[in-house]
Amino acid sequence: MSLEAFLARRYLSGRKGSGLSVITWIALAGVIVGVMSLICVTAVMSGFEKELRTKILGNNAHILVSLGSSLKGKNGETRSREVVLNEIRKLPGVDSAMLVLYGEGFILSPAGQSEGVALRGVDSDQVKNVLDLKDYITEGNWDGLKEGGVILGKTLADRLDLQIGDYFTLVLNRGDFSPLGLVPRMKKLRLVDTFHSGMTQFDGHHGYIGLSLAEQIFEMKARSIEVRATDVRKISEVRDEIRATIPEAIQVQDWISQNQDFLSALRLEKTVMAVILGLIVLVASFNICGSLIMIVRDKTKDIAILKSMGAYDGTVLKTFFYQGMFIGSVGTVLGVILGILLSIFLRDYIRFPLNQDVYMIDTLPVDLRVSDVISVVIGALCISALATLYPARLASRILPTEGLKAD
Repeated sequence: MSLEAFLARRYLSGRKGSGLSVITWIALAGVIVGVMSLICVTAVMSGFEKELRTKILGNNAHILVSLGSSLKGKNGETRSREVVLNEIRKLPGVDSAMLVLYGEGFILSPAGQSEGVALRGVDSDQVKNVLDLKDYITEGNWDGLKEGGVILGKTLADRLDLQIGDYFTLVLNRGDFSPLGLVPRMKKLRLVDTFHSGMTQFDGHHGYIGLSLAEQIFEMKARSIEVRATDVRKISEVRDEIRATIPEAIQVQDWISQNQDFLSALRLEKTVMAVILGLIVLVASFNICGSLIMIVRDKTKDIAILKSMGAYDGTVLKTFFYQGMFIGSVGTVLGVILGILLSIFLRDYIRFPLNQDVYMIDTLPVDLRVSDVISVVIGALCISALATLYPARLASRILPTEGLKAD
């Protein structure tokens, strides 16, 4: 063991020489709590980001293509929607694609409940490939969707007091003329299944019907194509390829651009929370700095004796630097261990419930990322190192003559 390490260990211990001093324990506890809090909060914020991204991608296609009213190719020839759809499916990076029709209505249930709904007309065979609906659907009644049934979000069905197999009335936001005047257009439909994605924005307001039935109800043709890419990381490349290849596409949006404001706010919130909790580590570093300054004041005579015996300024500086880094390193390691254990406990055992109306997901998500842990460790060690520089330099500048006169 080097002289600096021996002296550092000796100065960190209590007056009786056994164990750490009280002030060292206080500084150590500050670092532990700060690092543990930062690990847990970054894991939760990363969990929110991952969960919401997964839910958004599960309920929405990777790319949305909007077609113009006149479907004319590069050479001016008129092409059908099916031809354009097949051409998109053949593009590199495209996993699957389907025609979609969006519409809105108002549901009246037999129990007297009423709710607005956003309906999506889809191909019952292709929707399983383009979206993750197969992972969220309750009973997997795809045949019922083919036969003219409706799949509603579980939250929406519960609010309407509807059970699978019940009939309800869909009221459209358009009307028909009759001898009695303008009456709203209505259609009686049957609930064949429900889905639960865990995201209230979809479970409480969305539903799926067959594409042909949707075109019949809303009296319009599908002018949108939803596309799923083979690799999520290459969505932007597929989007640009569609823009360059399909002249009928008047607008091509990926899921990131569609949810840009939401994702930016989520990243900003994670950054702000990390900065705020990073202040806890900064406060803990002040404890390290303060404790070392007190040790320097208490050991002024010892430092003077060491220097009079030939110890260099660098030896004294390393001694106190090692003390601060010991507190910072041990506190960081223990904080990381406790933070990881607490995060795992929250993820696997507690599964803290959340208000779906506020957070859009039903349980507290936790996602431990190696990159987040490494960032916290590096940040904590850097702050600890900076906090030790001033007291270490203060100790190294003590003159032997002044130190011996201190008492």
